[in-house]
Amino acid sequence: MVTSHKTFFKYVMILIFVGFSSLFSQQDPQITHNMFNKFMYNPAVAGAYPELHATLLHRNQWVGIDGAPTTSNLSAHAYVEQIRGGVGLNVINDRAGMFSAKTLSMSYGYQLGLTPEHQLGMGLSLGFMQYGYDGTWVTPDGTTDSSLPAAGSSKSVPDFGLGFYFTSEDYYLGISATHLIPMEVDFNGTAIYNQARHYYFVAGYDYDITDEFSLRGNMFTKTDAVSVQTDINMNIHWNDNYWTGLSYRYEDALCFLVGFQVANNLSFAYAFDLVTSKLSTQANGSHEVLLRYSFELDIIGRGDTRYRSVRFL
Repeated sequence: MVTSHKTFFKYVMILIFVGFSSLFSQQDPQITHNMFNKFMYNPAVAGAYPELHATLLHRNQWVGIDGAPTTSNLSAHAYVEQIRGGVGLNVINDRAGMFSAKTLSMSYGYQLGLTPEHQLGMGLSLGFMQYGYDGTWVTPDGTTDSSLPAAGSSKSVPDFGLGFYFTSEDYYLGISATHLIPMEVDFNGTAIYNQARHYYFVAGYDYDITDEFSLRGNMFTKTDAVSVQTDINMNIHWNDNYWTGLSYRYEDALCFLVGFQVANNLSFAYAFDLVTSKLSTQANGSHEVLLRYSFELDIIGRGDTRYRSVRFL
């Protein structure tokens, strides 16, 4: 039985993400708008700014390849003066082929004012992840594979995260870990999935060119202690209402970003990833959109030591 390149790649992806009764790890979902959505991977960002921030992101990766990953993320966090920190909610739905991973977590970030313009956030997240297998693998000879979980199988495990986030007027630094206590996910002995702890490092600097234009550089690095992936980004902002930029993801993609403020406190951003890896012959790039809404909440109060800035939200 002859299959197309796209169908064959779909089968390979399923093998990678599910495996045959083996132990393996999967990278957390990749996003391009990491500089605008740092809370997705770092609970210490919760409450780092004196507003409520709500973000909605959706990504279609490697368009044109059957079973390619898709990721959706809904998050919100706000500073609460009474507890000297921020609280947040993070929801992630990640799918690749017949494999899916859903995350629901709550976060608390203690915000310590070091100076009037410097702040250190220390955060924890607690939630759970649900892993699912939806579909039936059919081998080239037309038979099913008993080594894979039954269609519709799902298992849930607790999930923990830890992070630190340092901010100032002109720059930020962050370090965090997801799946802090890796869990074993056993699909009734048919297949076993081992979570891998992931580590993240982010950094950014803002340089004012003129009163209207600023140049903002960002770096985003993640690793599962086996492989490392780094994004280097440069965005130019005009009056904090419009921006465009480029990111380079080593041996993976060249990314083009654009965004603007749609209305008061509401921003829209779009990114296109031009694939530079060996998948470039099969994939038509990746698309990612982001909506972000930020507004002050007087009912939760604001601490005196907090530095209010629209940069690096």
